[in-house]
Amino acid sequence: MPVSETGKGLDQKGLDRLALTVHDVPGYTVDTVTGKGSPVDHDVLTAYRAVTPAPCRPVYAAAELGSLHDFTAQVIQDVVSASDDLGQHASVGLTSYTLADARRVMTELRAALAKCATAEMRPSAAHPDAGLGYSGTRSRSVSGYGDETLAFDATQVVVDGGRGPSIPFTVLVVRQDSTIATFMSLNPIQPPTIPQDIVEAQLKKLA
Repeated sequence: MPVSETGKGLDQKGLDRLALTVHDVPGYTVDTVTGKGSPVDHDVLTAYRAVTPAPCRPVYAAAELGSLHDFTAQVIQDVVSASDDLGQHASVGLTSYTLADARRVMTELRAALAKCATAEMRPSAAHPDAGLGYSGTRSRSVSGYGDETLAFDATQVVVDGGRGPSIPFTVLVVRQDSTIATFMSLNPIQPPTIPQDIVEAQLKKLA
């Protein structure tokens, strides 16, 4: 349902109804991390807003399924193939904003992607528990989803002592009215892909 430019987006109950269930994506398990009865963390915005370099904060936040703007509701889910040995999967974030803020999220991310191809994005030392950084950002051309669509590939790195592998991942961000759906998949073995059936099932519920 269209919303006004300044009016609130969906409330938590309204967004919960649009989140995926196992009936929407046969053959996958659906584990809800945030929303649908699980706590929603607004404080994480403080960490996103302290990332360096500053112009790349929207990219870092998108890789974490978020943005730099506060929201009215959020659901984050892990959707994993129940049968595929390669573990086809996606983390799916639904976030509801005012329409104006939802548009700002996309505008800011688009601008940041143009600037941050060579950036080493790192959390602030004041938020060491964040633990993850991102590098090697590459925008991907994509269209045909929602009102606005952006996509990028990058590499996830462990910054807490430098331990752990660097893992390629891919992100798709779609705005539908005042709700933004973010899809992320990572794979240390082969080029990561977001299963198309997960994307289509989620966007069908948002349409």
